[in-house]
Amino acid sequence: MKLTVGVLALLSALSVVSADNWAVLVAGSYSWSNYRHQAGVCHAYQVLHDHGIPDDHIVVMMYDDLADNTKNPTPGIVINEPDGPNVYEGIVKDYTGADVTPEVFFSVLKGEEAAVAGIGSGKVIKSGPEDYVFINMVDHGNTGFFSFPHSHLYADDLFQVIKDMHSNNQYKEMVMYMESCESGSMYDGIYPDNIGFYVTTSADPTESSYACYFDDLRDTYIGDRFGCCWMENSDTSDLTTLTLGEQYQIIKECNLKSHSPWYGQPSMLDEVVGTFMGMGKKPNSFRQWHSKDDAVPSEDVPVAILRNKMNKANGEEKIALQAELNTLLKKREFVQEITKNIATLVTGDQELAEHYMANPKRKVNDWTCYKRAVDAFNDKCFQFGENPFAMKMTPTLLNLCENNFSADNIVRRIEEVCNFGSVTGFE
Repeated sequence: MKLTVGVLALLSALSVVSADNWAVLVAGSYSWSNYRHQAGVCHAYQVLHDHGIPDDHIVVMMYDDLADNTKNPTPGIVINEPDGPNVYEGIVKDYTGADVTPEVFFSVLKGEEAAVAGIGSGKVIKSGPEDYVFINMVDHGNTGFFSFPHSHLYADDLFQVIKDMHSNNQYKEMVMYMESCESGSMYDGIYPDNIGFYVTTSADPTESSYACYFDDLRDTYIGDRFGCCWMENSDTSDLTTLTLGEQYQIIKECNLKSHSPWYGQPSMLDEVVGTFMGMGKKPNSFRQWHSKDDAVPSEDVPVAILRNKMNKANGEEKIALQAELNTLLKKREFVQEITKNIATLVTGDQELAEHYMANPKRKVNDWTCYKRAVDAFNDKCFQFGENPFAMKMTPTLLNLCENNFSADNIVRRIEEVCNFGSVTGFE
């Protein structure tokens, strides 16, 4: 029996696999001084939600200590731009507090429900060969790693997960926007241009990321320059016509304090942004564009917060803030001195140690040595989640590894020098 043209068309339509959008949004920090990171992820959620991506296709990982923070003058409200809307309203919170880890993040990406059973919402992305995945990661970082609240994620491990997802047909194309210092080092020279992957970062492999929008009411920076650039553009543009390449140029021109590189598959620059962030919302052409000229390097945020508070203070309050700033700066000198002591013991040469500190390596070749050294420095000296400034010392450790000093030697010296117990507040 011959099939009619109509039946053939119906069968053909049924055989086509529909494409879905999936998204994972991660803020890796906590504390009021890092307000901007979680505020950015909340804003990213609103962008995706407003453009039609359903909540069951969005996974949000954030510590969630802002809305009800004792320092929050507007309880329940989180903003990401001056006088901006409450980006915390309606937010999906799948993994919070201690559940925000690299291991959970990887399980979410790979769709491993069993691995996150009993943790947070247990939600994972279930992307397939025709699906589009968008990932936004916001926090501190340094050469070859991105920080989480109590641990960190390495570039080689992230690449392995993305490569495995590609091999297992778990996405058609994937876009990632990463905000952190030295974030370009997470991708530079690592990703091929043929696995349907595109990423742009807030900084190149050697640069700091920048905070912006100091809020006098909240006494903290509420935005990151790179993140605010792409999200405010997404809020005010037609994502059904704006391409990734066009948005990249807008980000590059907006994020003037650092250089935002891109990596991955060049052909994806011609894809429209809505393919990954959703096609459902018309642009808000009346939204105000705010100056970001108050931007400061991410590592200088704690210092800048104190100085901004001092500018408003008088009398004893100002004296107390100056003392707090002096203590913070002395703590940073201590971090640098500890690092120099470690490098001196490893090399047996203080002049060489100082040279390695002044001329840090930025390209990881010996991942085994570097990861052991960074892990030891984090575990024995300064927990990065509580002492972000200490991350600035890790390129010195990389220099030791890349100059053929053994991981055993480096770890042993770290354990010898860092015998002062757990410390905090070395921001």
